[in-house]
Amino acid sequence: MENGCYVLILIHTSDLHLVPSNLQGTILENAYYEVLEEISEVVLNEQSRYLLISGDFFDDDRVHYDILIRVSKQLKKLRDNGVRLVVSPGNHDLARNRDGVLDLLSSLGLMYLTMFEEAKGWLILDPLVFEDDEIVFYGVPGFRGSSNKEVEYLKQGTTLFKDSSMYKDYYVVVLAHIQTRFHGYDPSKYSWRYGSLYLEYEDFLRRMPANTRYIALGHLHLPIPYDESFRSKAAYPGAPIGIDLNDFHDTCELVSKGVHRGVLRVDLASDPPLLKTIRLEHAPKAYCTTIQTDSLEDARTQVKKIVKDMELGEYIILVVDVESKRLTASDIARLNYELNKEFRDKRVYVRLSLHGVIEEPEYPLIRVDIEAVSNFSIDELELKVIQEYVSKKRPGLSAEKIQWVINYLGRDLGQLSEKHIRDLLREMGGGD
Repeated sequence: MENGCYVLILIHTSDLHLVPSNLQGTILENAYYEVLEEISEVVLNEQSRYLLISGDFFDDDRVHYDILIRVSKQLKKLRDNGVRLVVSPGNHDLARNRDGVLDLLSSLGLMYLTMFEEAKGWLILDPLVFEDDEIVFYGVPGFRGSSNKEVEYLKQGTTLFKDSSMYKDYYVVVLAHIQTRFHGYDPSKYSWRYGSLYLEYEDFLRRMPANTRYIALGHLHLPIPYDESFRSKAAYPGAPIGIDLNDFHDTCELVSKGVHRGVLRVDLASDPPLLKTIRLEHAPKAYCTTIQTDSLEDARTQVKKIVKDMELGEYIILVVDVESKRLTASDIARLNYELNKEFRDKRVYVRLSLHGVIEEPEYPLIRVDIEAVSNFSIDELELKVIQEYVSKKRPGLSAEKIQWVINYLGRDLGQLSEKHIRDLLREMGGGD
């Protein structure tokens, strides 16, 4: 395979997050689809047979119908051109019951999904084998929540790469949605975003199959390392766009260092592989600035001037830090809405935030006294959390009924029948 017959090229990306709920309906939503289309073009131009997505292809395991249709068209184009899309689930799009959007697209033949199971304290990774190229893929998934369970499995040595001894003469590639310290990246500085558990790089390598050629990392939204061309056994391509204000700030910082969002071209002919960053021209450009004002109209005027002086064309994210003693978060939210409506045709997405103000999450944290509920069953603990939320947000609702509906919808119902609907209406007080 390395005797001059051909060179096996992979294109590696991760964390596309199609499409964050807070950005759906904005002009920036279109940028996600255009970036996916550009990545597809990169794969075809590089004549690669493999596109790797190491986690969080989607922002959730359930997506809106419109997102599914638009993404499926691109995946069909790749498939029809002989490209094999290999995807490992991340902590955003992993479906607990294996019935999410990734599973659907895999069943339709639009992607190859790396499979795994948890059994008797072990994480068992199934091989995805392509005999014609003598290459095998494994996927370390990102688990939902902040437990970093995937790190625990690797640290404890309870991750099994199934049948790896059978593929000693194959290229072995591991997709891993995980956090590791290497190339100057310090996980402690990002624990609030990616969790506090991580693996030291050398320890991480020791946990891989002995003949692993490349580790396609995902989860971090920063590209690591930053170099345009380098040799490495592992790398993070970073998110093409990102999902929130933190990512937009990161993009501004990257640009200040001459670094741009992109994908990785991985040449497996050498060991370690030769990697090259291919810049994504359709990834939104980001500009970060600060204004000082106590007037909403003055803030509007200043932002309009900034946009007027910009070189428009591609998608632009304008991040504005507002220093003010009088403006409120609701003022800023209203101005964000109005400006984004006004600048939509210019393909400018505006994101204003109050300086020094930590915005509340869309879904508030529920705090429960752990000691007080330490002897509760899972159902009792679940009910306690629901009661806590209902008491603050919907005091008129019954926590018990909400729990019943959650449990009911969690059952394997098959086809939803009229009986199911009547049961739900009856429980929620909707009559017979």
